[in-house]
Amino acid sequence: MGAGLGGLLCGRILQERGLKVTILEQAEEPGGALRSFMADGIRFDTGFHSVGGLGSGEPLEKIFRPLGLMNLPWEQSEPDEFIRTSLPFLRLNSFWEEEIQHVAKPYEKSVWRLDGGGKCFVDALSEGLDIRCGKKVVEIQDGTASCEDGSSFKADVVIADLHPRTCFSLVKDHVRPAYLKRLFRMSDGPEILTTHIILKEGTVPFVNHSIFIGRQVMIHFGEKDEKGFARSIDLLSFREGEGPSPEEMISVAQERLPSLGANALKYWQESSGGSAYGILKHSRADYIAPATPIPWLFLTGQSIGLHGILGTSVSALNTCKSIKIWSPERAMASPFPEGKDLGKG
Repeated sequence: MGAGLGGLLCGRILQERGLKVTILEQAEEPGGALRSFMADGIRFDTGFHSVGGLGSGEPLEKIFRPLGLMNLPWEQSEPDEFIRTSLPFLRLNSFWEEEIQHVAKPYEKSVWRLDGGGKCFVDALSEGLDIRCGKKVVEIQDGTASCEDGSSFKADVVIADLHPRTCFSLVKDHVRPAYLKRLFRMSDGPEILTTHIILKEGTVPFVNHSIFIGRQVMIHFGEKDEKGFARSIDLLSFREGEGPSPEEMISVAQERLPSLGANALKYWQESSGGSAYGILKHSRADYIAPATPIPWLFLTGQSIGLHGILGTSVSALNTCKSIKIWSPERAMASPFPEGKDLGKG
């Protein structure tokens, strides 16, 4: 359930291990926060801006290469700006220090952008998968997911690439109260506001990395033209209360890009619509295991372990390995035959 990064990765891994996989997605296209959209002929990404640790032998490369994802048109960015100024921005989420280091460390090695953006990545991940879009799950019981349109799907294993609280609000099977009490007391990360900006042609030089202005705004450069000028820019900020207006975000960004306001041809603001990084992890006690008290139900996504592209990818591996532990009792084919464990390393 859910065709975000976690759901798509689990689908690819398990299908390549010989299991029959169906992915249910409530939206009209897969991808979740990885999706792209077009405005005035310019591509904008909703959440897929850059990834760290994709160089040879680095953590994310070890996960992506067996899945064929290193064949995509990756372009290396300049990492200095991220390492120097991004940690104050990340600390808005109150992540415990060890997790911040896990998130930031891969960016110290290398930072990458994808020519073609999030849609290119989603298309590659989705290839060969049975994805049913427009399928909003409204109830889960005894391994059956029932959808709003009246359809239902029965499986030996159900993986929820949903916020864990959303998942268990749909579950009709008995779950021990202590588990639910712990889950529902956990707090979420903040929402992200994005101001999308279309720039006047030939006015703002393209910069090959993101710019962080303290705890306030992240500047991400979108597409560039043939002369090396940015066609678009995204400004990201965490929502605190009402959150900053587009004009306020532009004003902050002008600290580093003085000409931005005068050259913003068109701009508008959108919200992530919920927790940007899932459930907050203030300590190890906030860790949520992929396996749940229901033997056939597993969790994946950024609330399980770390957040971001790397954290969600690792959580997908951990989810698939958890299914391996449970599967013999169900006479299910092991998703990780001997010698083919993608989780190693």
